[in-house]
Amino acid sequence: MEPERGRSQRVAAGVVGLAVFVGAVWLVATGGPFGRGGGPRPTPSEAPAPPEGPVGAGLTAPGVSARVGFVGLPPEGARPSRPRRGELVLRYFGRRFAHWYQVWVFADGRLIWQREGNLLEGANERSTGFLEQRLTAEGLELLLARGSAEESLFGFPWRPPYPASWLPPDAWEERTIRGYVPSRYAVCYMGLRRPVEPSRILRWLPEEAAEPLRAAISDVRSDGGWLRGFGGGCSVLPTEEARTVAAALEAAGFAQDEFQRAYGLVYYLEGLGSVSEAVIRFEPILPHGKAGCSGCG
Repeated sequence: MEPERGRSQRVAAGVVGLAVFVGAVWLVATGGPFGRGGGPRPTPSEAPAPPEGPVGAGLTAPGVSARVGFVGLPPEGARPSRPRRGELVLRYFGRRFAHWYQVWVFADGRLIWQREGNLLEGANERSTGFLEQRLTAEGLELLLARGSAEESLFGFPWRPPYPASWLPPDAWEERTIRGYVPSRYAVCYMGLRRPVEPSRILRWLPEEAAEPLRAAISDVRSDGGWLRGFGGGCSVLPTEEARTVAAALEAAGFAQDEFQRAYGLVYYLEGLGSVSEAVIRFEPILPHGKAGCSGCG
């Protein structure tokens, strides 16, 4: 008869092996974090939560539609955030109650942030997109005096769902929430289910998209680490050139994932049998020079 200890070890090894196999199947089926459906898909019976609105006075300018956030490229004619570059003084990535926040605070007073979920000023029912507010010099000093990012942004008396909402009205130069309009975008491209040379991916694109991308290949750094271990390539383009590239991809029939469309601008290049071979992702360059991550969390 097999010793009890040996039998237990074999059972445990079998369970571990099964888990590894299931994990490998998931990676192949989804393409990992860059694949289609980067998060759980809502079932048809799920209804989005009602939008969370401001506590007290509204944070949207009078006469302006409540939804000021956007996903992907900004509306044509939108004025870019100024100054183009800024010194990062505080950053927060984390979950507050049921929602994931990303917040950046800059020395010039800009508060740039995004949050998952249905916010009154957000881009849609799933994501806010990148939003912007601005503090006075005194407001920034008051915020930073609290020490940790969590205390600075969400400490008592925080009024959900807005970061730094505990600050008094005179701490804000511009409390009204606007969509953050970047001056530049990182356009990143990589193989999904197998490594693909970035130059090869560019050869698959229409020339109207490939030419500006080839001319602007850059060593892009990401905030939040989503480019860590990234096996593809990136190009940095002014917003209007990024718009030209996106229009060329649209005209060529490149597909967007319906679920991810609510979080960011992502295109897929499909190979034989409608299997996605590569992904092309547009991300804003934030004032401190790093690429953001739409919908990360």
